[in-house]
Amino acid sequence: MSRPASRRSGKGSPGAPVHAVDPPDSAPTWAVPRDPSPGEFGRRIKMLRLSRGLTLKDLEERGGISATHVSEIERGKASPTVGALGRIALALGTRPATLLDPLVLPEVSAMRAEERESRQMQWGSARLAPVSDPVRGAELSALILTLPVGRAPALMHSHEGEEWATVLSGVAEIRVEDEPFVLREGESLHFRSHRPHAYSNPASAPAVLLIASRPRLAL
Repeated sequence: MSRPASRRSGKGSPGAPVHAVDPPDSAPTWAVPRDPSPGEFGRRIKMLRLSRGLTLKDLEERGGISATHVSEIERGKASPTVGALGRIALALGTRPATLLDPLVLPEVSAMRAEERESRQMQWGSARLAPVSDPVRGAELSALILTLPVGRAPALMHSHEGEEWATVLSGVAEIRVEDEPFVLREGESLHFRSHRPHAYSNPASAPAVLLIASRPRLAL
């Protein structure tokens, strides 16, 4: 099914804020292209940045935009102007339209194993792959996290909301602030994710975990 046409108000200028898409009046609610919310838009930028192995300082150097401002955008605390959006896209090596691409989300989403393989991305030294694509109104994401062998943190981050992890195979250490939790196959951990947390693998074989996160990570 082709994507319904969308109309964007105004042509914009380097100092103008980014406007939302006006949905076609005749389109069903579920099929209306929806611009990403500030939080979702910020997560999209962050995941693209991480997938390219770039830091906030890298974006500042490559695009000439303040690392502090990009951090605020990634956290959904600020909306970029058209000019800032262009500089972020330049730093990420993509087109501004890619960052703003409206979403048409279904009510039900299925993902085959071969699709998941092609959607893997690197975050730190860990590998992430979505369990499925999001559905309309999704607030939760589920990911397969693969940790390489090594006691050094493979992945460190913090965000609003909550996170839940269960070990599918191997052994994982999840450190929530200064408190370590060593989990083995079948064991789980649930925590408020505003607390800095890190994933590492103290065993001699890769560990595979199922991670659920709220709010949804854009992957």
